[in-house]
Amino acid sequence: MAACALTGAAVGALCSRPLVRRRGYAVLAGGIGSLLAWVLAGSPARGAVSALVTAARSGHVPLPLPALAGALLLAGGAGAAACLVAARRG
Repeated sequence: MAACALTGAAVGALCSRPLVRRRGYAVLAGGIGSLLAWVLAGSPARGAVSALVTAARSGHVPLPLPALAGALLLAGGAGAAACLVAARRG
């Protein structure tokens, strides 16, 4: 859950007001970003969900640490980028 939440926070930070000025475009970009975060093969959210599906089928619950680490890096990078752009535009 943490990997999915952090990936969503990264998408939200990249679609925030300092980066995307118009509300409609921000909502569209957030929807597309969320869909891509769930579908793309290298996404931390997809890795975490895949681990949960595998656990449901096998009965063994692995801890998806690589997905969590990737989500932490992604959220940190997206937050830093949003802060840098906000500082330049503000």
